[in-house]
Amino acid sequence: MVVFLIRNASGSVRALAATWLTAGLILAAPAMAEADCADEVRALMQGTAPHEGPVRSRSVTRMTGGMEMVNLGLTEGKNHLTMDADGNPVSLFRDNKFYTTSNAGQTWTLVQTYSAETMEQTRQGLAQQAEKARNFTCEYGKDLEGAKVNYYTVEYERHGTGTPMQGQYWIDAETGFALKAVTISDPGGNETVIEQVSEPAPGETIPAPAE
Repeated sequence: MVVFLIRNASGSVRALAATWLTAGLILAAPAMAEADCADEVRALMQGTAPHEGPVRSRSVTRMTGGMEMVNLGLTEGKNHLTMDADGNPVSLFRDNKFYTTSNAGQTWTLVQTYSAETMEQTRQGLAQQAEKARNFTCEYGKDLEGAKVNYYTVEYERHGTGTPMQGQYWIDAETGFALKAVTISDPGGNETVIEQVSEPAPGETIPAPAE
């Protein structure tokens, strides 16, 4: 769920522990009612996509001035492993605990433990953020590099800071899997763009640090 990109909802939870291209023309699926469109996008914003199992992702963050950063990720349920561009582990969020490593995951150092109350406050903040979102668009039956996807966009303010945000999601039309997400922070200002591409990663697991 963007655990998220998306920083999608799951990305916002990860931020506590640290933070989809249309080609060709195909017939779009019948448009859904506006209320249904908004509900779909709000679910995406909160990381409630239907996929189960490990997910591998590649995130590229582009900041004003040309700075660029690449991170790889592996998400399994609410747990998330962050790696550098070469695949070396950097940090880990598991069972509400945040760890870092200085030796590519050979050993882990516990940095912080998040209480159930803190995690619930985060969940509620994401829900409020989604509820106040606006300008939803939903396009069905688009094409993303040969995959049939549903494309969603939304505008909102980041909970807690009020920073203007834009979100874009490319969702597999058959499985509901989030193939790609783009989040734009402070569009037109000190803009930061995060592009995340994801794929299922069956059989992969998140490390469990020794207690």
